[in-house]
Amino acid sequence: MKGKYLLFFLLLSVKVLPAQINQAEGVPESQQEDSLMQALENIPAFTIYKDNYIITGTNFEKGKVTKYNSDAKFQLSLRHRLFRKLFPYHLYMFLTYTQKSFWDIYRKSAPFTETSYNPTLGFGRNFVRNKRIEWIGMVQFEHESNGRDGIYSRSWNCISFTGIYIPGKHFNLQAKAWIAMMVAKQNRHMTRYAGIGHFSATYTSDNKRFNCSALMIKRGGWNLNANWQLGIAYRLFREDNQFLYLQFYNGYGESMIDYNHFQRCLRVGFVIKPNSVCIF
Repeated sequence: MKGKYLLFFLLLSVKVLPAQINQAEGVPESQQEDSLMQALENIPAFTIYKDNYIITGTNFEKGKVTKYNSDAKFQLSLRHRLFRKLFPYHLYMFLTYTQKSFWDIYRKSAPFTETSYNPTLGFGRNFVRNKRIEWIGMVQFEHESNGRDGIYSRSWNCISFTGIYIPGKHFNLQAKAWIAMMVAKQNRHMTRYAGIGHFSATYTSDNKRFNCSALMIKRGGWNLNANWQLGIAYRLFREDNQFLYLQFYNGYGESMIDYNHFQRCLRVGFVIKPNSVCIF
């Protein structure tokens, strides 16, 4: 267990190098995409995938803050490019691993109530316009489980399809849909609560000190029900990648063990963000 804590705090101390892609002036339009795609080969093989954070807060159950309705939540998320060279049609192949934990840190024994593990294998494609990457498409095979058995087991597989649009340096928009497969009987109604797809929008200020995001997860059914996650982050130091982070979650499916229980939680802490595109 101590090794898990050490890994997380080591990650908090790491500065992730930005994946900068420079485009020379005067390159013909027909060669812009090839030039940018070749530059992708110089991006580090290991990068941050989703936000890496540790936050703490409460759900304000019964109108007050206690050790029984407060916890800590942390997430580790990395991506690895499997091959440096691009495949035909500028495709690249990658692995990701995301681990999310809920920790009852304020109780006497400080137990972990839930840890979920989400490895994926995927293919990606970047689309270039006006000398920059404007669209990103990804297809992934995903597994997610909490590593437990019996009545506490939660697991499912899915194929997901993600599209990311980057209209400029301030915004990126994302849409993702998934098809569930091999859903465990203990969570056979997972998509009804945890969703069938999501939409997100992220804004970053000119100086990259301020970042805010809104994530809407569409739950199953034909009505307008949805889970929401809102985040506000402020970079503490200009040269570092650590942010002060405020996160609000409202809905179902925040954890796998309680995927069909409604939660409204406000937490604050620290986050390390990807330097390029926010992924949800």
